[in-house]
Amino acid sequence: MEFDFYDTEAAHLAECYDGDEADFEEYSTEDKRDYIAEKERRFKKRDIGKFVVVQTARRNKRVMCRLYLVNRNITRRFWWSHDAQYAMVFNDKTAAEFQAKKYKYNNAKVVEIKEWMTS
Repeated sequence: MEFDFYDTEAAHLAECYDGDEADFEEYSTEDKRDYIAEKERRFKKRDIGKFVVVQTARRNKRVMCRLYLVNRNITRRFWWSHDAQYAMVFNDKTAAEFQAKKYKYNNAKVVEIKEWMTS
């Protein structure tokens, strides 16, 4: 039995790859806009070690599992948001706990901002 290279998986993969990397497209303006919008939804590096009030979402738990208490000085359209740019950030844990006690539904609790939550 003779080995035939062209019947192997490597041969078929070599046919699929033409070796030309110049075909890659640059990011579109929509992709750049979406990337910037996603970075804005994250906390800043200076917020590490501060506190936020969070609650579990009532619906769409797989899409938005965590909601942040909204800073009403930024917007008055809603009370809870999944965007960190609207979140009310507390320097003191006791102030955040006092605010969290006001909300008895959906397990409102205080969370410290960690590095993985930042952009």
